[in-house]
Amino acid sequence: MAETDIAASFSKSEDVGIGLLPADAKQIYSVGISTGGIAEMRMAGLLPDAHIIATTIDEKGVAFATELIKEKGLDQQIEVKLEDVAKPLPYEDGHFDYIYARLVLHYLSKDDLATTLTELCRVLRSGGKLFVVVRSVECDDAKREGATYDPETCLTTCRVTNPDGSTYSYTRYFHTEESISAALEEAGFAVESVESYDEQLFVDFMRTELADHLDNVVQVVASK
Repeated sequence: MAETDIAASFSKSEDVGIGLLPADAKQIYSVGISTGGIAEMRMAGLLPDAHIIATTIDEKGVAFATELIKEKGLDQQIEVKLEDVAKPLPYEDGHFDYIYARLVLHYLSKDDLATTLTELCRVLRSGGKLFVVVRSVECDDAKREGATYDPETCLTTCRVTNPDGSTYSYTRYFHTEESISAALEEAGFAVESVESYDEQLFVDFMRTELADHLDNVVQVVASK
């Protein structure tokens, strides 16, 4: 299946991460299938011989992505799993050729991030690459009045008011280029490149609704 057969609005960071796929990759690990399976289906279209494991901690997300992937005839190539990346991973050392972690690691506290990155380094083969995108401290929500920061966990709780006056809150580890790079290096990765830029993200798992604003993200390419 060609990549163009999959209807989706692509983002800069997704395009970069997919563009970094090694041509000879056989085992790919996609942490947090936050795009409803779109990114993984694009990977499958480019590398029809690769096996892709995509994970999420959301049961509904597993069901939605699995169904969409099955409709595209890619369920034999893409395996969607309910899996918490902050816990020990059930893979042997050096199992994966490429790890794609876009917009997922910022959910983790400082300690959980350290544990997770150590595990990701373990399951990545020597010479393999890790692609990471996290939201940055320059995001509007991180700087919004009422946001509270916990220095022990490095998590910020943001309170957001909807246009109708209703409110909700969520918690993230908003990173600087230095914070995510340091965490990667401490886990055993070599940081090859890091940059920050604005990107319009989707607000829902199914990628049907774009955010009404730009978010600043930090993108890192690292290797083992």
